[in-house]
Amino acid sequence: MHRKKLLYPLLFFIGTLIYLELLVHLYLYKAIDSKIIYPIIFTIPIGCLFTFVSGILDEFGNRLIMWAITSITCLVFSVQLVYYNIFKVYFSFQSLGMANDALTEFTDDVNHAIKTNLFPILLIMIPLVVLYYLIKYVFICEKRDIKEDIYLFVGVLFFHLIALLILPFHGKNDYSPYDLYYNSKVPELSGQQLGILTLTRFDLSGLYEDDELVLADTNSVISPKPTIIPDTTVTKPNNPHKQVAPTSSIPNEQASPTPNTPLPTATPSPTPIPIDTSPNIMNIDFKELAENEDDNIISTIHNYFAAETPTNKNEYTGMFKGYNLIMITAEGFSPYAVHKEVTPTLYKLTNEGFIFTNFYTALWQTSTSDGEYVAMTGLIPVGTRSMYHSRNNLMPFALGNQFNLLGLNSRAYHNHTYTYYERDRTYPNLGYSYKGLGNGLVLDSKVWPASDLEMIEHTVDEFTGEEPFHVYYLTVSGHMNYTFVGNSMSYKNKDLVKDLPYSSDARAYIACQIELDRALEELINRLTEAGVVDNTVIALSADHYPYGWEKERLDELAGHVVDPNFEVYRNHFILWNPGIETPIIIDKPASSLDILPTLSNLFGLTYDSRLLMGRDIFSDAEPLVILNNRSFITDKVMFNSATGEVIKLTDEKLPKNYVKNINNIIKNKFTISKSIVKYDYYRYVFPNYPESFN
Repeated sequence: MHRKKLLYPLLFFIGTLIYLELLVHLYLYKAIDSKIIYPIIFTIPIGCLFTFVSGILDEFGNRLIMWAITSITCLVFSVQLVYYNIFKVYFSFQSLGMANDALTEFTDDVNHAIKTNLFPILLIMIPLVVLYYLIKYVFICEKRDIKEDIYLFVGVLFFHLIALLILPFHGKNDYSPYDLYYNSKVPELSGQQLGILTLTRFDLSGLYEDDELVLADTNSVISPKPTIIPDTTVTKPNNPHKQVAPTSSIPNEQASPTPNTPLPTATPSPTPIPIDTSPNIMNIDFKELAENEDDNIISTIHNYFAAETPTNKNEYTGMFKGYNLIMITAEGFSPYAVHKEVTPTLYKLTNEGFIFTNFYTALWQTSTSDGEYVAMTGLIPVGTRSMYHSRNNLMPFALGNQFNLLGLNSRAYHNHTYTYYERDRTYPNLGYSYKGLGNGLVLDSKVWPASDLEMIEHTVDEFTGEEPFHVYYLTVSGHMNYTFVGNSMSYKNKDLVKDLPYSSDARAYIACQIELDRALEELINRLTEAGVVDNTVIALSADHYPYGWEKERLDELAGHVVDPNFEVYRNHFILWNPGIETPIIIDKPASSLDILPTLSNLFGLTYDSRLLMGRDIFSDAEPLVILNNRSFITDKVMFNSATGEVIKLTDEKLPKNYVKNINNIIKNKFTISKSIVKYDYYRYVFPNYPESFN
C-alpha cells in the first residue's frame, strides 16, 4: 500500500520529467553531451515536490492535482518546443501580455507552427496517457501520512542540494552550468544546459529581474586605452561625399569579409582641414553625480559610466549634418533577399554608399520589437518587451527625439496594426508622430502581410516638402510564413521568381522581399522628383534574419551550409546617399547595436558615446559584436558561449585574460542596459531635459 501511495507516484513524476527533458533537448539540439546530467538531476527534487503536492488532499483531490500538474508540465514543454523551433529563442512567461496580440493577429502562423510540430507535441503528451493507465490500474491517490510527507520534503531539499553540489563539475567558467545558475542567467543557455524546468523556474520566480546591481570585474584591460588628443594632423576632404576612395572592390552577393581590414582613409584635399578627434561626449561629470547620489544603485551606474572610455570623433563626424534621414527596419531582411536582376534596388543600395561587409543582426528575445529597440535606442534588450517597458522613460538619444530638438517633426510609419507591440505608446516616446493601420495610414489592399510599396506611396508626400526631415519606417512585407499561400506578397510577386533555381519556399521568401525592393525604388524616385534625394540618407537594417523556416532553406539560398552560431546572423546594413560616388568599404565587425551611435556621429547630433552600449563604427574603438546568447565577435576572436570555443581571427598573441575580460564587459552591458530601463536612468543624468542638450 505504501508503495502505491508514495513510490509509484514519485517514479511517475521523476520519470515523466526526465523523459520530457530528454525528448525536448534531443528535438531542439539533435545531440546529447555530458551536461545533460544537470537537466536530469534537477528533475528529481521537482519530482519529489510534485509528489508531495499531489498527496495533501483526499483521493479525488489528489487525482485532480496529478492531472493538473502533469497537464501543465506537458503544456510548458510543448510551448517551449514549438516556440524555440520557430523563433530560435525560449518563450518567457513574463511576456504573456503579448499573447493576445499574437493569437489575434497571427492565428494562421500559430496554427501552422502547431501543425509543423504536431508529432513531437504528441510525444510530449504521452505522460498523460501513462497517467490515465496508472491511476486506473496501478496506484491509488489516497492522502499520505505525515511521515511520508516528511520523507518527500526532505527529498526535495536533499536532491536539490545534490544538484547544486554537482554544478561545478564542468568548471565555473563563463556560461558554464555553474555560472548560468548563479550568475549569468542567460535564457538560451540555461534552457540548453540546465533544462526547461530550471529555465521556467528562473523565469517565473523573476530571477532574471534581480534587484541588486552587480557588475563584473573588468580591471584587466583588453589593450591600453587610447590617449585622447583634441586635434590631430589627419586631414579631412572638403567634400567627403565625393572624395573617399574604397579599400577594395565591391563585393558580390556572397562575398566573405576579411575581419581585420582597417577602416578606409580619406583622400586628402588640396587644403587639409584638421579633424577633431576629441571624445564624443557631453558635459557630464559622472563621478560628481555618483558622489551626490543617495541611491546606491544609481550611484553604481554613475560610477560605471565614469569609468567608460568614450569613442572619439573622426573624419566622418558631421558628414551628414543638416541632411534628411530615412531610417528603415526591414522585416526579415537578409543577404539572401539581394539579387541583381530580381531585387535591383536592394542590389544597388547594398553595393553603393557605405558597404559594411562584416555586419551582424542578432536575434533577440522579442524578435522584431527587440530588433527595433537595439537600432533605435543603442541599448541591449534584456528579458522581454524592453521597448514597451521603456515607454514612459526618458530616451534622449533616440533619433526621433534628437531630430526634434533641431526643430523637426520626426515621423514614423508601419503598415500593420498600429497598436501591435504597443507601438502607439513606444514610438511617440521615441519622438515620433506615428501612423499605422488604424490611426491614419490607409492602404489600398487589405491583405497579410501588407504591402511596403503601398506604405511608401501613401506617405512620402507627407514629409518631402518640409526639409530637413527624419522619418522611420517599419516594413512588414517580409514577414513569415515564406510560402506562396501564407504570404500575400510572395503570392503577388510569384511570377517574378518562377525561374529562380530554388525550392518553392526559398522563392517565396525572395518574392516577398521584392515588395521591399519596389518600395525602396518608389521611395528613391519620389525623393528625386521632389528634389531632395541628394540631401537624404537612407539607413536600412533588418529586425532579424528569416528565422521562421527550416535552416535548410538558408543553406539553399547561401549555396552552402550556414554556420548556425555566427554566420546565420550576418546581414547588410544599408547606409546610402547618392553623393557617395565611390563605395566606402568597412570590413570592421559591427552590429545593429552600433547603428544609433554611428548615425548620431554622422549627423553631428549631440550625444554621449559612453551612455550607449554600441560604438560608432567609424571611430577608432575596438569592435564588439554581441549576440543574444552572449557569444561575441571582435577583430581578434569569435567566442561561442554555448561551447566555450574561441576562434582566433588573427595571428597576434591575445592580451592576457582577453576573452574573460570581454565576457565581463558584455555581462556589464546587459546589466546596465536593463538598469537604464528599470530605473529610468537617463532622467537622473538629464533632469532638465531638453535644456541640457542645447
